[in-house]
Amino acid sequence: MNSICVVLRTPEIYRKLKREAGRIGLMINTSKTKYMLACGSETDRTRLSSNNKVMIDGDELEIVEDFVYLGSLVTADNDTSREIRRRIISGSRAYYGLHKQLRSRRLCPRTKCNLYMTLIRPVVLYGHETWILLEEDLRTLGVFERRVLRTIFGGVQQNGVWRRRMNHELARLYGEPSIQKVVKAGRIRWAGHVARMPDDCPAKQVFATNPVGTRRAGAQRARWLDQVERDLANVGCPRNWRTVAMNRVNFRNYVRQVMS
Repeated sequence: MNSICVVLRTPEIYRKLKREAGRIGLMINTSKTKYMLACGSETDRTRLSSNNKVMIDGDELEIVEDFVYLGSLVTADNDTSREIRRRIISGSRAYYGLHKQLRSRRLCPRTKCNLYMTLIRPVVLYGHETWILLEEDLRTLGVFERRVLRTIFGGVQQNGVWRRRMNHELARLYGEPSIQKVVKAGRIRWAGHVARMPDDCPAKQVFATNPVGTRRAGAQRARWLDQVERDLANVGCPRNWRTVAMNRVNFRNYVRQVMS
């Protein structure tokens, strides 16, 4: 029995998928298939959470509030902060796995920085192009990176007393864009890539669609597109950035400015 992993918007699509898969000999593994109401109202999610199972086309599926899809955590309320904390935990495992090498005196600091940028930082930044960053998330990412850099460069001795290096000293010794800048540049790079996609591409259709409905009362959550446009405005990109993105070379200059 084979299983397939898909993201479905309505139960009817699940039924169609099940029928089409059966025609070519594939069967959906219901024990691995989960049901989640994405971005629904709080009332709808509360009502669903009272039940552990849902029945669709004779299949009993487990109701969940989140699940891991293609290595990233997908949540019902689109809380990317949980995914960021999860990635930092994974990055910490990679960091402690290389702790001996990062503290070794046989390796120069530049080699250690290359180890960080190639073996540790990519673990933390997996899927960062779609992150919505809160100030707390930015601080948490910065704390993680500085922890690694302090291990690489060690302390400094002044007047016979050892002390930890300050943040500006670490930035000067590191000499590379901070992890926060890498995240922002990655989001802008991805936005330009999606803007250049054909109109029939699913990612482009989602990107260009204006959602209907009303936003919740009170303070509004940050939106990915708002943060991307703000970062572009900070480096002097025109408001019609989607048109600018059609020129890959020119748009790449704005990505470099965010990284610098």
